[in-house]
Amino acid sequence: MKDEVELKLSIDSKDAPRLLRHPAIANACIDIPNTHKLISVYYDTPDLKLLEAGISLRVRHVSGCWIQSVKSTGRSLTGLHQRMEWENVIAANHPDYTKILDPVLIKLFTDQKLRNALRPIFQTEIRRSEWQLAFDNGDKIELALDLGQLVVDNKSESISEIELELKAGHTGRLFDLALELQKFIPLMLENSSKAQRGYAYLRTEPPVIFKAQMPKLSGNADARSAFKQIAQVCINQLQRNEDMVLRGTDVEGVHQMRIALRRLRSAFTLFRKVLGHENSAALLVEIGWLADTLGKARDLDVLITQTLPVVIAHFKHHKGLQMLRDKAITAQSEAYNEVRAALSSQRYHCLLLTLAAWLESERWQENTRSAKNRLVIDIASANLSRRYKQLLQRGEHLDQMTPQERHAVRIAAKKLRYAAEFFASLYASKKSRVFIRKLSQLQECLGVLNDIAITETLLHKIIGLQPSRALDEALHILSGWNANNATYNLTCMSDDWQIFTTIKPFWR
Repeated sequence: MKDEVELKLSIDSKDAPRLLRHPAIANACIDIPNTHKLISVYYDTPDLKLLEAGISLRVRHVSGCWIQSVKSTGRSLTGLHQRMEWENVIAANHPDYTKILDPVLIKLFTDQKLRNALRPIFQTEIRRSEWQLAFDNGDKIELALDLGQLVVDNKSESISEIELELKAGHTGRLFDLALELQKFIPLMLENSSKAQRGYAYLRTEPPVIFKAQMPKLSGNADARSAFKQIAQVCINQLQRNEDMVLRGTDVEGVHQMRIALRRLRSAFTLFRKVLGHENSAALLVEIGWLADTLGKARDLDVLITQTLPVVIAHFKHHKGLQMLRDKAITAQSEAYNEVRAALSSQRYHCLLLTLAAWLESERWQENTRSAKNRLVIDIASANLSRRYKQLLQRGEHLDQMTPQERHAVRIAAKKLRYAAEFFASLYASKKSRVFIRKLSQLQECLGVLNDIAITETLLHKIIGLQPSRALDEALHILSGWNANNATYNLTCMSDDWQIFTTIKPFWR
């Protein structure tokens, strides 16, 4: 058994020759590359019991030998795959259960009914070139270039990817090498293993919405480990919604990616005293670029899926509203094209690689000793108190504010909520849940009022220089509708504010 840690990157096959000539490989290579053909057959039951158990079973033919691998699902983040692997040489081209010695796996594979049901479900046919790389500090990496195909039933899909497997040393080296390669060769992070890509053909389920998770921090954790854990939770939310956005299956994907970026920026602010300014500032610029790109699509999503349907339902035959909706859909399509281009760009994948390298190498620390010695509980208490005070101050006379002033309160509420969610595990769960729930209700109401406030500006952008009588009437209808809606939500906002101010802060 071994812990497998590898970084997967997809590469265009036409760029493979450039990879071979890259100085980062030539300078670290300690042997001539080894090239061979791999035929890998994956086994499961017709109802995919192994997948359900979080296990993959593979029999691979390489250099005249048969090798059996059993792997746990593990986890993947920013292309880094970490999982347990049990690998053995076997005598023939079918599974040998006597080689499985792990107690948990023995229990699974001694089930005779499961054994009888196991069959080949897909296979990969790969030409692999391997380089053994060694670095001055003792880090060792095996670089593999895989070119070939995945075959499932009568379907096939090309495979063209790089695997950087850590053999010794620090995980950060994988990302440093990837960034060096990416300077000259277009590379994209690959969060799906070959097994996962094969299973995707057998279980064709649409991607699901992945909402923000609250990290489980230890009260004894230092600032360094806490920031790293929080940042990884945010990056995970960002990437887990990426596929949904690229496929265009649900507008909530853009929303969740945008939330992930906002939470990440909030984490940078919370830990700013232990972050290196130069590197963090550059990262925040790139995070801001992506957030702005997603923001354009999100504003149109709200208009098309929430605002316009309700109004059109009351004015079903109004020509101007239908024209407005058509223009909004066209603008939405253009915004999504921009989002998909961004997510497929080297700039986006460079951002993810840089974030991962920064976190894994722990270069973000301004002062290592300070970061190690400062407990996260102290940072949590101070930041929560500061943000709570800011919200109370900005929220005074909330019902008398302009939309711009209410927006500032909304931002303060959002910052407090993110901090509360990050640090909630450090305190009593019931108190933190109540506080976060009431704060979320207030934030949601302020968010609706903000959506109303930006609607008119957004509509004028959509119409542009092509107004008409029908469109002018539609704008007039929406303006009146929003005014009534705002009156109702202002009442809800006042009620939510009063309730929130009576809730005792859970960190005191």
